[in-house]
Amino acid sequence: MIDIGIRIRFETLILMWKLKGSPDAGEESEPPATFTDATATGVIQATQGQIDAFKENSKREIAEALRKVPGPLGPMQFGPPQLPERAKGYEFALYSRFKDLESLQKYAVSDAHMSVVNNIVKPRTVPEATMAYDIEVQDDA
Repeated sequence: MIDIGIRIRFETLILMWKLKGSPDAGEESEPPATFTDATATGVIQATQGQIDAFKENSKREIAEALRKVPGPLGPMQFGPPQLPERAKGYEFALYSRFKDLESLQKYAVSDAHMSVVNNIVKPRTVPEATMAYDIEVQDDA
């Protein structure tokens, strides 16, 4: 094979989320100090098992919904960090490729994508804790 210096470039999106522990949890949800505080305020703490189940369901629902949105080249890839101790609290990420920057920009504001973001992603992730990183990579990278 002769290399004539032609490279195909793709826009790549890496997106990371911190997941909520419950549907109505804010960024930081402090548990009540005592059982009396919980009873008085009506706050009932979920068990760790319930929190874990909610997070696993959130991951599945986000992945299923985003995979249905047209735009990326090939299927999106989703998963947890391989080294959680380096992930700075991020629990779930996606990797996707687009033909070019224009395709990525169109996807980002499309009605289908915005519907998933507003109705599926935002209710399940911590506000202000989403990290999006867009890079251009060569096809042979």
